Amino acid sequence: MHFNNASYPGAVPFGWGNYGRMPRQIPGGNNQGQGGTGHTHAHYGATTCNDEHTHLHPGVTSPPIETEEGHVHRIYGYTTFDDGHIHYYEAYTSAPIPIGNGYHTHYTDIRTTENDGHIHVIRGFTDASKS
Repeated sequence: MHFNNASYPGAVPFGWGNYGRMPRQIPGGNNQGQGGTGHTHAHYGATTCNDEHTHLHPGVTSPPIETEEGHVHRIYGYTTFDDGHIHYYEAYTSAPIPIGNGYHTHYTDIRTTENDGHIHVIRGFTDASKS
């Protein structure tokens, strides 16, 4: 199955050319994910291979942040230390994508910060969770 990022308009890539900090609030959201309560999702995997290496990105999302399109999660952290350096990543996930039996996932497409003259991309889905 092929997933087109354009199919998930809730996905908000971070830092496509601007590596500043993300806003602390999402316009139109209740910002519950800034220390609120609720379910979370695990995420892990490898970045794209750039400069002849990859990094891992293990972590857990924020609690849900309600928006007009459905809830999203803040996803952020540092990659593993590989090839002598790390990268930072931060974004919001897409709105929930139902996968059956009351479970859902979220899509994300993130560019890491630049380090050692290159960036990496993290694309994929969070682990499934029930709301």
